[in-house]
Amino acid sequence: MLELIQTVIRLFAIAAVIAVAGCSTSFERPRNLNSVADAPYQAQRQAMSDANENFAFAAAPSQNIGRCQDMDLALSGQPIDAGLAAAFEHPTVLSPGDLLRLKIVRGEGFEGDYVISPAGYLRLPFLGDIPAAGTTRQQLEETIARLLVSGGYFKSSFVQVSVDVLHWAPIQVSVSGAVFQSGDVLLNEREASSDPAARVEATGDFTLQRRLSKALAASAGVRPDADIRNVVLTRNGRRRVFDMTGALDGGPIEDPLLVAGDRIHVPSRGCFQMALARPSRITPPGIRVFMSNLTRPAASNAASAIGEHATKLPYGTRFLQGLVSANCVGGIQATNARRWGVLISRNPVTGESEVVARSIEDLVRRADRDDFNPVLLPNDAIACYDSHVTNARDVIASVSEAISPALNAALIGGVIR
Repeated sequence: MLELIQTVIRLFAIAAVIAVAGCSTSFERPRNLNSVADAPYQAQRQAMSDANENFAFAAAPSQNIGRCQDMDLALSGQPIDAGLAAAFEHPTVLSPGDLLRLKIVRGEGFEGDYVISPAGYLRLPFLGDIPAAGTTRQQLEETIARLLVSGGYFKSSFVQVSVDVLHWAPIQVSVSGAVFQSGDVLLNEREASSDPAARVEATGDFTLQRRLSKALAASAGVRPDADIRNVVLTRNGRRRVFDMTGALDGGPIEDPLLVAGDRIHVPSRGCFQMALARPSRITPPGIRVFMSNLTRPAASNAASAIGEHATKLPYGTRFLQGLVSANCVGGIQATNARRWGVLISRNPVTGESEVVARSIEDLVRRADRDDFNPVLLPNDAIACYDSHVTNARDVIASVSEAISPALNAALIGGVIR
């Protein structure tokens, strides 16, 4: 019996040694199809160098700027139509669904409230369908006046027509290029009940929700690689370029009113621009990050206080701050030091996933941490790996739990005999 117990103890010791040896190996760094160390989306995602810390300057910002180039050449060869300037800058360009009030001096039978049809026409009694979408109020007034005269209803010296916008309708435009969510977006969606009764009944309407900046914001904002100096707006096959840098630096900005069917394209410079990684009118105000901290002493995300507020971070938050929000930094030095943090992100330019691992202690203690501390992007994920000491302790505990029943059975059998 004594020999059996000794054998079980030896087996337990061997298993424990093997487990500890397996946990004492170095952290296996994740692999990517393309070398993140050579050409990541952000230079800050590159592998942490073992060279001496550079106290003189941070290399990553200059590396990011050095990668800037005009990669988006799909629209560069097409001419820009400067003749659209007046139409883009006019505040009353009409779209399908707009609610209009038509007033005509002594024009009973023609006056009333009208909605522009989905096809872009305004149907008036006796005059039929009148093209309205894409025109200004003044152009529509002139068209109606001309038709009333040519139809024999008024004399040219007497006809007086006025068109007022009672409600700007929601419009659908498409956004492509260097935005976080390209595709069709709906602007100015609202209910009449959301406005005070006096405002609903008043003549005229006002909205800021159908402008170019709102379309960019509705596409989850421009990416850090966007060329916001050359945002292309296409209307009826004609194009014009707008400079949106004023939305970030407080300078002048061209922010035209959009029309249903407009197409917006944001070119990519192919490089990460830190100036765009902060909240603004055309960038995300905040981001959602997925977090996992299944480490000791916390046994779950709930116990780690990783809730809704912890995973919603201001845009521009860096990886190290995200690790703090995930409760991955700190604790008992003897067991919690030498943790590893993993960032799972996507390269918006190539569409490929990038996984980056960092030694949290190195990220905290190195002076050149900003060279290896990337900015978090929408829908990034953060995971924590425990230290080797904690890993070895848990493995020994697991081996002990597995062997204890056999050891107890052997002891009980010896006592019975």
